[in-house]
Amino acid sequence: MELELSGKRVLITGASRGIGRAVAETLAAEGGSLDLAARSEADLATARDEINDRYGVQVTIHPGDLSKAETQDALAKATAGIDILVNNAGAIPRGTIDEIDDATWREAWDLKVFGFINLCRAHYPAMRARGDGVIVNIIGGAGKRPSPGYVAGSVGNAAMMALTQALGQTF
Repeated sequence: MELELSGKRVLITGASRGIGRAVAETLAAEGGSLDLAARSEADLATARDEINDRYGVQVTIHPGDLSKAETQDALAKATAGIDILVNNAGAIPRGTIDEIDDATWREAWDLKVFGFINLCRAHYPAMRARGDGVIVNIIGGAGKRPSPGYVAGSVGNAAMMALTQALGQTF
């Protein structure tokens, strides 16, 4: 497929494995230069080296805990001017409203919900100002099909769906 990504800079969170790694591989194959973020520096280094060997694109890694606002801010500054943001980092644990305690709920949302929101807030204004850019928020289907056994994730996914739709209507 030809996505015309040559010369485009892409930030992918949760990029060291799973969906994020697959997205990185796909966009590298299309010629995009990559900024990869995840907690594990070792896993990111492996991803960088393998992607460089396979596709020959520029790959910069950003290890850090994206549940922390200061890490989100540092990543946003380090990746200013990106063309594409792929928010993927995070997982929200299963549980009912009476099983998920406040600390667990907040910890999960600090990464999956506020991490997405804060990176959108950091990069969206510049994309809007230049009239060009893409933000992809990778979320689960529980936002459309909420489950009482996955209440924190259902509500978080619904919030991210609303954010994605709201931003998509502005440019």
